Amino acid sequence: MKKLFELLENTTVGALYGDGSAAIAGLTYDSRAVKPGDCFFAVPGTQSDGHDYIPSAVAKGAAAVVCERMPETAAEGVAYVVVEDSAGAMADMAAAFYDYPSRELKLVGITGTKGKSSTAYYLKYIFDEYLAAKGQPASGVISSIETYDGVEKFESHLTTPEPLDLERHFANGVATGMRYLTMEVSSQALKYDRVKNVEFAAAVFLNIGMDHISPIEHPDFEDYFASKLRIFSQAAAACVNLDCDHADRVLEAARKSCPRMITFSQKDPSATIFGSQVRKVGGDILFRVKTPRYSREFRLTMPGLFNVQNALAALAVCEAVGVPEQYAFAGLMKARVPGRMEVYANADEKVTVIVDYAHNRLSFETLFQSV
Repeated sequence: MKKLFELLENTTVGALYGDGSAAIAGLTYDSRAVKPGDCFFAVPGTQSDGHDYIPSAVAKGAAAVVCERMPETAAEGVAYVVVEDSAGAMADMAAAFYDYPSRELKLVGITGTKGKSSTAYYLKYIFDEYLAAKGQPASGVISSIETYDGVEKFESHLTTPEPLDLERHFANGVATGMRYLTMEVSSQALKYDRVKNVEFAAAVFLNIGMDHISPIEHPDFEDYFASKLRIFSQAAAACVNLDCDHADRVLEAARKSCPRMITFSQKDPSATIFGSQVRKVGGDILFRVKTPRYSREFRLTMPGLFNVQNALAALAVCEAVGVPEQYAFAGLMKARVPGRMEVYANADEKVTVIVDYAHNRLSFETLFQSV
């Protein structure tokens, strides 16, 4: 357990009512999950307001409440922390509660309109090859498909979890000796500070397209794009796709924040990671890669010519964190991604079915072109 004031050391507090030395057993933003001694976060939302559930949280034994406004009636023996932004405070306090675990991991964050899941799994396969050779535990992944942190493994329902869950996953990884963890970082997570206090060893920017623009997500393309660019402010190295739309602006944002820049491309030979000679041989895709460390051919046994871009992104991360090429080669050759370019045929092979989660226009157009 930690004292409440210990969790508040990096949080801007407007007012504190009650005992700041209260022992905090856990953190939650769901009043139904409150246990005695927990700190409850009242977070305003688009469909409900966490402030309406403060009485329920207190009735279940909450030791502290973090809120943007005091309730009409304050309960005896409960500490109330008034802040300007409950969601931001939740991210700050979650990191403090779990002792800033992202600092102990080689954490890779991937953002982009399409390709995040495939790139995340390519990296997991590569990292796992490398770690197995060293006799170390497998890497973690937090994606829109699955979450694995060394302790918990389950089908995901959110691309990037809320801070309380995210920091718990990092802490689980650290506790089990995990060294590498790859995660998808959504524009919403960046805009609303879900990944605040998270330190990335490498941040990948894949591409940008028209997506998630609506009254409840991003009001316009500029808000969407600016949100995604925020990832570089938290990264030691930037991995940027020179072939994406608005690449100049992406590079400008990366250079302002990141100490190290690694680029990848299939068009620009000056890129740090340059892919060329892409061709299909049977069911495989072969392509040549030139980097500062090596020049060699790679093989993907997963279909989809567009996956070469995702593979180059994974190789850019390997360059950033120092994974040797032989493990990158072996990992990419074995890589599979659930729900992405899965090919099935009937018994006489007269019917072929491709399963792919092409959920937006950019993804579908790229998929259809490749098919």
